[in-house]
Amino acid sequence: MDDVTVNLDDLIEAVVKAVVSAYQTQELENALVIRDELRRLPDNLTTEVLNGVILRLVQINPDLCRWFILDVFLRESDPDGKADVAERINLLMADLKTQQDHE
Repeated sequence: MDDVTVNLDDLIEAVVKAVVSAYQTQELENALVIRDELRRLPDNLTTEVLNGVILRLVQINPDLCRWFILDVFLRESDPDGKADVAERINLLMADLKTQQDHE
């Protein structure tokens, strides 16, 4: 990635659109391809992209976020790790709801 400039926002938006499409069609294979491509990124970039994707997906549809992150991306992860991520998603949803209630 030395000579390639990655626009993080564009990458996050592209991933979100692909995940939404896979969710709407319920094509698990497409979602798994997205997961595999994300895992090919350098670890620090994967983390940045996933954090952005989680934020966007929670805003769009919390169930969609849970599906992609917990059921697809963390498909083979240990239950404790999945529980930690699920808790982070729940906290994020609560924070967003609090912000919306104060607007």
